[in-house]
Amino acid sequence: MDMPVKRLFANLSLLIASVVFALLLLEGMLRFLPVNEGLRAQAVNTKQPIYRFKPNRVAQYSHRWDFDIRNVVRVNNYGFVSDQDYDPTSPSPLFAVIGDSYVEAQMVPFAESIAGRLQTKVKDKARVYAFAASGSGLAQHTAYAKYARDEFHPDAFAFVIIENDFVESLAHRNASNGFHRFARDKDAGWRMDLKEYEPSWLRRALRNSKLAMYLMTNVKAHVKLNYAVGNAQLPFSLGGNDEGKRFVGNVDFHADETLWRDATWAVAIYLNNLPEWAGVGPERIVFVVDGIRPQLYEDSGMEDVADSFWFRMRKYFISEANKRGYEVVDMQPRFIARYRKEKKRFEFRTDFHWNSEGHLAAADGVVESSVWKNVHLKVTHDNSPSGLETVPTETEPILPH
Repeated sequence: MDMPVKRLFANLSLLIASVVFALLLLEGMLRFLPVNEGLRAQAVNTKQPIYRFKPNRVAQYSHRWDFDIRNVVRVNNYGFVSDQDYDPTSPSPLFAVIGDSYVEAQMVPFAESIAGRLQTKVKDKARVYAFAASGSGLAQHTAYAKYARDEFHPDAFAFVIIENDFVESLAHRNASNGFHRFARDKDAGWRMDLKEYEPSWLRRALRNSKLAMYLMTNVKAHVKLNYAVGNAQLPFSLGGNDEGKRFVGNVDFHADETLWRDATWAVAIYLNNLPEWAGVGPERIVFVVDGIRPQLYEDSGMEDVADSFWFRMRKYFISEANKRGYEVVDMQPRFIARYRKEKKRFEFRTDFHWNSEGHLAAADGVVESSVWKNVHLKVTHDNSPSGLETVPTETEPILPH
């Protein structure tokens, strides 16, 4: 081997060794910092169709590169975020809370989440179980409701509704793995679609690296790369970006006629069939509908978003739910009243999810609902261990008009 080749080989080896040493050094340093460890979603398929996480695990949660939000999260024996294990044999009344990341609530201690606060209300006289995962839409709500019905037989349900639940319910508009979506069917009008999920060997390996988790969960390097490449408009672009779009909440301000038709179609399927999926009548179901934040903090804020998709969809969903006999806790006026009185915001400074104040306001809304009071009265005034009697429902799946 001549001298230039030897020198090139030596320099290349030194460069590789330096990079490896730097990566190992970063890996070691990050092990002393509160890196977001993730919840480790399990495989989802026809044999195991419910999106859950690795059970019996405690994980560090943190937000952003500087860890500005921190929490320790416990995943229970059934693979859901909760400080309590779930017992399908318990005879005590059960109140199920279903939703997405707002119910999963990694950002706050469990005791300060909507499910945790409701559990505190009933203490050991009843159970409050949360069934949730980030990315769940209306269709996934129904999958969790059916799972809870068959495994735990809840006496009543609360479903938390946020702005992106509608689009995330549509199979042709959302392709994330592991979740149920509503899909159009030529024969039946609609069907439930499940896109299976299997964590790859690479993902399973990277879950054990603090550096990899920091880049993916705290820095979100993959998202930034998508945006950067999308901005460059290169032929190998990994994704676009939302530059120039206007958002209300975390959804696009505008909704064309096709999106509106798709979303209202999903709402009809959801509301028409939910009693069958949950195993209880509409009088045992309450919806907690998020407010329009941050616009609700200003007196004139609503005027500016009155034509937005979220503003219109909130109004539509509440009206359709009421028509079918469901109870709705509208967080919009509740948030406004509490903010005027206490001047406390309901989301984090750097994250749009509910903070502890948001969860407290939502839990208070549920406690004031008739659905909750019926369970609570049963708990406090009936000493029998049987809980609420389930109201049988003969509701058949109904296709939207």
